[in-house]
Amino acid sequence: MARALALVAALAQLRAADAAAAVHVEARPSPIYSTVTQKLRLKGNGFGAAGTGEHLNLQFVPTMPKTDYKVQVLSDDALAINLVAGKSWPLASDEGTDLYLSSLIDDRKGNMNQLESPTVIARVIPTPTVMHGGEKVIYMTGTTRFNINGTGFRAKTMELIFDPPLEKDVDYMLNTRSSTHMQLMLRSGRKWRSDGEPGPLKLRRIDTGAGDLRIDAKYGGVTVAEVQVDLGAHGVTVESAADHKLYQGDPELTVRGSGFNNTISLNTLKWGNSLRGKGVNYTITKASGSALTLSLKPGSVWRSNPANLPGPLKLLAVNAGVGLVPVGPTEAKKGRTVATIFEDPAITANPQQTVYQTHTHELWVTGRGFTRGAYGTKLDFDPPLQVGIDYVMMVFNRTHLLISLLDGRKWAPNTGILRVVGVDTGAGAFKRFQPVAVAHVASDADDHPSGLTVARTASQILYQTAAIRKLEIQGSSFCQGPSLTFQPPLTDGVDYSITRATSEKLSLTLKSHKKWRYEAGPLYLTSIQCGSDAPVELAYGQGIVVATVLADPTIEASERKIYATHTKRLIVQGSGFSLDGTELTLRPTSRSSYEVESVEMAEMVLILKEGKSWAPAKTKDDGKPVSIYVTKIDTGAGEVVMEDDGAIVARVFPDPSGAVCDDSCEWALDGVCDDGSAGEDREVFDDDYGGVYGDDDDYYGGDGDDYYGDGDDDDD
Repeated sequence: MARALALVAALAQLRAADAAAAVHVEARPSPIYSTVTQKLRLKGNGFGAAGTGEHLNLQFVPTMPKTDYKVQVLSDDALAINLVAGKSWPLASDEGTDLYLSSLIDDRKGNMNQLESPTVIARVIPTPTVMHGGEKVIYMTGTTRFNINGTGFRAKTMELIFDPPLEKDVDYMLNTRSSTHMQLMLRSGRKWRSDGEPGPLKLRRIDTGAGDLRIDAKYGGVTVAEVQVDLGAHGVTVESAADHKLYQGDPELTVRGSGFNNTISLNTLKWGNSLRGKGVNYTITKASGSALTLSLKPGSVWRSNPANLPGPLKLLAVNAGVGLVPVGPTEAKKGRTVATIFEDPAITANPQQTVYQTHTHELWVTGRGFTRGAYGTKLDFDPPLQVGIDYVMMVFNRTHLLISLLDGRKWAPNTGILRVVGVDTGAGAFKRFQPVAVAHVASDADDHPSGLTVARTASQILYQTAAIRKLEIQGSSFCQGPSLTFQPPLTDGVDYSITRATSEKLSLTLKSHKKWRYEAGPLYLTSIQCGSDAPVELAYGQGIVVATVLADPTIEASERKIYATHTKRLIVQGSGFSLDGTELTLRPTSRSSYEVESVEMAEMVLILKEGKSWAPAKTKDDGKPVSIYVTKIDTGAGEVVMEDDGAIVARVFPDPSGAVCDDSCEWALDGVCDDGSAGEDREVFDDDYGGVYGDDDDYYGGDGDDYYGDGDDDDD
């Protein structure tokens, strides 16, 4: 009897197992792209009635989080797995990964695995990407091969669709050397552009096994090379020379390259601005196959509109006798930069401006062509003054700069005229500069008979209101309760109080809610009075600088969207930033993760270092955005701690899966790769009026090719 009962129980368990294993899924090893294939359809039976599929729990190998997909039952024999936006199918190898469905549990039928057996449901392959190669020049038939770089390339299944059309194995042979590198080899008698015209060769679609993918559809495909006519009578190349710096009116420019005509009159150049040859703006005075020498006509300039300078001088095309040949990407009309042009600098004479040998702190110099940042302005004086030793200089714009005398130094050892005798704004010493008188140096006022003196302490830096430091006035023969007169005016007991007084030092403390100055600038002490004695005027009443007051720095709150590593630049806006240097303390971003690229009075640009992230890994594991705060700021007078948690300046989102481009333009942030291609709706301007021709950042790279070489140095 006991044996019979055991047998019945065993049969019941088998029937229960058969009932649980009621779902069959057909094997489907077909390829899908890891990020762009949005739906995976499964065939089989036992899925149940059509519906949302919320009652189904699936498990995969490799593991796929439930938050990455949604399940939809189409019918009893069809099931759809929909990828959530921004997520990807699991990919364990660049070669591809088999995705298995290992378990399917229908909550309505119990908690046991009802899948008949683990089944491969897809072959996940990397989504291919292609790098822009618009700076790469190849020749119609003379270049026998060139490279295309990207990711996700697969040797066995690779189909490309070009514009103009090229047919694989008819026009070219394809050799996929790695997942990031493929090489195209031209077949004998064929051309890289089937229409025979020079221009961009675009890759419109790519198929690595899971179907055609459009590449950069907004611009009609990604440009993988610029095709030019073959070298010889039609072929001209020009070398880029952005580091060749000239002033607007410098008399001579040399353009280097190959394919120029040795006969001067047979060379014609087309520029990115309104520059014209044949004696209108310049004349070609020397010509060889590798160089042209251009002489500027007196009164003309290489580039006009100083507001856009320094800037590149772009050569777009060259006619060496048989028609214009583009010398750079024809689509974006970038051309080649043959020089960087600077405005001709000039200094405005001002001999009536008086400075006292040590008592005067600042000297304004006006003119034109002043530069700062990447280039900077250098001045030579007579009598000599050395920057960093005798003075510091701040350039505010192209027409105004301020020279501040350092403590303990003199404008000149003797009285007389102070002249600027040389200037360099980035293109070397300006050879046509003539000495200019910028000030008359006068003797300091004599010391008062009482022995009272005040030392110039312009290096004492204070914020307008932040009570980080006291104001200390140094000198000699001070009395215990002096009456001080400042410019701009300050009142004892209202704006400040004297907290300590000795014969050599006075310490002043700012009152709450008061300011040392209502605008940033030097604070002058113009007179001191002791008791009923007459006030002692300082520096003939002009006053002596006892502190430099900086504007209270502020940070403008912003929740701009950036990506953890794909966004390369973060703009922080506010007020009171110092052009001489401003430091921020961010949370959670470490200082070692970024550099300060530029500082304006109301804007700072931070650039992310290679291999770094705006948000540490431990703060972004859950996929939620991470806020970046500025907690401290120092513009020169000490650290100012921001209120509460600090000022939010950005929200960091995880990098979008599969993206390989930089979308860091602050005006965009639209998820579109800023690859710099020019479309039909993209405007093109004269370089001198409105900027250069689509001069985007060269984010994408590419292997360069020899003019008639293979363009690939690897051993075959």
